[in-house]
Amino acid sequence: MSTPAKISRRQFIRLAGLTSTGAFLAACKPLAAPAHSSTAPAVIKPRTVVIQMNGGHVTDTREILTRPLFVDFSRQTGIEIEIVPRQVYKEEELKLMADAVQAGASPFDIIDYEDELTTVFAQAGYMHPLDDLLPPGFWGDFPPEMKAYSQQWSTFDGALYRVSHNWEMSYWWYRKDWFDEQGVTVPTTWDEVREMGQVFTDEGRNVWASADGLMKGGYMNVYLAWMTLQAGGSPFELGGEYQMALETIDDLLHKDRVFDPASFQSDYVQLMRSYVTNRVAFMRQWPTFYDVSRSPENSAWFNEDKTVCALPPVGPGGKGGSTYAATWGFGLVKTAPNLDAAKEVFQFLVSPEAAAEMAASSVWYLSARKSVLDRVGDQGLARMMKMYTDAGVVGVRPYHPKFFEAITILEDTAAAFLTGQIKLEESIRQARERLEKLGEMG
Repeated sequence: MSTPAKISRRQFIRLAGLTSTGAFLAACKPLAAPAHSSTAPAVIKPRTVVIQMNGGHVTDTREILTRPLFVDFSRQTGIEIEIVPRQVYKEEELKLMADAVQAGASPFDIIDYEDELTTVFAQAGYMHPLDDLLPPGFWGDFPPEMKAYSQQWSTFDGALYRVSHNWEMSYWWYRKDWFDEQGVTVPTTWDEVREMGQVFTDEGRNVWASADGLMKGGYMNVYLAWMTLQAGGSPFELGGEYQMALETIDDLLHKDRVFDPASFQSDYVQLMRSYVTNRVAFMRQWPTFYDVSRSPENSAWFNEDKTVCALPPVGPGGKGGSTYAATWGFGLVKTAPNLDAAKEVFQFLVSPEAAAEMAASSVWYLSARKSVLDRVGDQGLARMMKMYTDAGVVGVRPYHPKFFEAITILEDTAAAFLTGQIKLEESIRQARERLEKLGEMG
């Protein structure tokens, strides 16, 4: 199938409202098995299962498939695994899936997908339920935090549609060398974060205590959710916790001089660039920064004291919501052309043995599963993940059943307040009105 043209965000939101009320055609029939003579020994019918995943991890995964464990699986089952890259934009991915399922077919059997698309695809009826494919005791390999997360983000109407293979959370990074020089410790509470503007911010040199990716279009909503969770609630509820989070963010930007105002034009790449060019003392950032900071292009800058990971500050809601994780994971397409073979591959990929082997080869498959941590050991990102998990600071990512539409509403109304266009009360009023209307449309 040719790659569809990029569609607008408005079109995407409309498509995201699709439901599973339409009937789906039967999946494509597999090739007929070759005939055998009555005297020839039985052979395993060759089958190919296509897995679509994030393009940046296709090469690593193809290399993993050459490892003995995966070669033995293919030899024993007769199933060959083919890896193909996914669409760059979520909008394109949604349109591709909608077109394929509505045609009763699919160019792939298994997809590796994130929180947002899991929500949309499960509700739209594009995916095959997975519960019956998991062996007894399967969830015993997962920490409580990952199980709670899966219940919220990978389940719809009581059925599971994704098993996560990674466990990515926002970590709290800081310049220990700067903190030691100033004789201060890394902030552990909201009040201590506020004080850091007086210690590190130097507007004349364009140096700031902190910054974040607050660009609208998928970044600001992450920080809004992170802060509201620390306050003890969900931004989608628009309660006192959300108001507290907005007021605190506004103070960090305009009163306490902690945040770089350029954060409103920043994504995560720009945020990391600010950090490695000595303009930020501490930040919330995803685990990709671990590799970025140690990359060849940053070798002249890097040392361990510049990228220390600490536990995040504890907000009014308590330490259990200090951060949250997001994941990617495997799911079965309902109209997969080789669904039976895909089920075998899925069961193999999510097994403790395969999960541990994949994590040992690529951080893309690193999670807090016991089998994984036993295999990769207490080092690098795994050490950080274990520190956060053991400390009990990882909460469940705030959820909304119409996630894309809801975060657009939050970003629009929050940005208007944080940039001084409207008052806080008006921001919350507009958000509530639009979210209520969104619920009525459902």
